Amino acid sequence: KHYDIVVNGHKIQVADLIEARFAEDAHLSQALKYLLRAGHKTDSSYIKDVGKCLWWCARALMFHKVTHIELPSGAPIVNPRARAKAKRGSRTIE
Repeated sequence: KHYDIVVNGHKIQVADLIEARFAEDAHLSQALKYLLRAGHKTDSSYIKDVGKCLWWCARALMFHKVTHIELPSGAPIVNPRARAKAKRGSRTIE
């Protein structure tokens, strides 16, 4: 139920949407799954699901060997201490 969406009165299964659009990119399919589920599953918080979506997006960037991204103007900045700690790891996207 929390994976179904209604568009113009038509019920769409999220799995069908994901398979149609992201058949070749498992990372983005997982990100979309959590984004569409956010706020709709009773035992999972909105923030937790959005966080999982971002995690999968980061994995997609790492998979495609992206080393730098530019955020839109006005995008929130990550806590500098958290960023410094993350830089010490091997999975940092900068």
